[in-house]
Amino acid sequence: MLNQARKEFNIVKGIAPNVSQETLFNNKRKVFLFGSPSYTNIGDQAIAYAEEKFIKNCFPYYEYIEIMDYATEEGIKLVKKIIEADDVVCFTGGGNLGSLYLDIEEDRRKVIESFKDYRTIVFPQSAFFEDTAEGQAEKKKSQDAYNKNPNLTLVARENQTLKILKDTFQANVLYTPDMVLSLSIEPRDLEREGVLFVLRADKEKVTEESFVSDLMNLVGKDNSVERTDTVLSEVEVIDYADRETYFLKTLDKMGSKKLIITDRLHAMIFSIITKTPCLVFGNSYGKAKHSYNDWLHELSFIEYTDNKDLHDIPAIIDRLQKAEPNKIDVKEDFQVLKAFFRG
Repeated sequence: MLNQARKEFNIVKGIAPNVSQETLFNNKRKVFLFGSPSYTNIGDQAIAYAEEKFIKNCFPYYEYIEIMDYATEEGIKLVKKIIEADDVVCFTGGGNLGSLYLDIEEDRRKVIESFKDYRTIVFPQSAFFEDTAEGQAEKKKSQDAYNKNPNLTLVARENQTLKILKDTFQANVLYTPDMVLSLSIEPRDLEREGVLFVLRADKEKVTEESFVSDLMNLVGKDNSVERTDTVLSEVEVIDYADRETYFLKTLDKMGSKKLIITDRLHAMIFSIITKTPCLVFGNSYGKAKHSYNDWLHELSFIEYTDNKDLHDIPAIIDRLQKAEPNKIDVKEDFQVLKAFFRG
C-alpha cells in the first residue's frame, strides 16, 4: 500500500516539510499534524513548535509529520492513502476554533470528517462561536462535521472553552494549558531596557486606542517605549523552516525589555518563558484572562487586569517590576495529553 501511494502521489510543497519524503512511507507509527500555520502569528507558530517538541520528546516511536495549512486538501488525499490503523491525526492548537476564523475552522472540519475512522485530536484550543445568526449557523456546521467522527478528542486550554466544547460536541474533551507552556526553554541573559507594548490589531481587539495612547505617554515619561504585535508585518509567510528562527527572535525581543504590556495570550506566555514582568489586558472573548485565572495567577511577575484607571496602573507596574520572578510547574497538567498518545 505504501509503495503504491508513493508511485501514485506527487507530494506538493507543504506536505511533510519537517521530514524527508521517504519518511512518509516507512513502517513507523505516525502522527499527522494538519493546520500547521504559515501565517505570521508568532503565537500560533510557537504552538506548532511546542507540539513538535512534545511529540518528539515524549513519543520518539512516532514519526511526526506536519501538513502546512495551505496544503490541507492535498495532505488529506495523501494521508488517506498511507494512514494505518494505529496512526493519529491531529489538528494544531490555538485560539481559532469557532466562527471568528472560518478559513481555519473549515479546514479543521474537513480533517475531522475525513478521518472519522482514525484516532483524531485537536490540540489545546480556545473556542468561540459568535452569538449571531451567522455565528450559530457556523456552530451547526462544526457540530455536523465534528460529530461524524466517533474517534475525536478535543482539548480545551481554559475552563471557559472546556464548557463550550462539552456543551457543543459529542467528542471526548480533555483539559490542559496552552501547548507553549509545555516547552522547556532556558531564557538568554539579556540586558533589559524599555517597555514593549504588544497589542492586537485584529477582530479580537477591545483595548481602546485612546487608552493605549494615554498609557504609552504615561509609561514613556520614565522609559523608552515601543509598540509591536505578535503578528509580524515584515514577512508574509512563515514556513516550517523559518519557524524556530522567528520564535526565538521574538523571545529575545521580549527578554530584552523591563516590562511587557499586552492583550495577547502568547505575549504573556513569552513573558513567562523570558521571566519578563508583564501586565495583561483582555481580548474580545477572554482567552488571556481565563488562561491567567485558570493556570497562571500564582506568578508574581505577571498580572491580568481589567482596570484601565491610569491613576492605578503605575502601582501595578511598580509591583510587577519589584517582584522576584517565581516559577509554576504546569508539566503535570499535560499528563492527560500524554495518556492520549500512549493509548
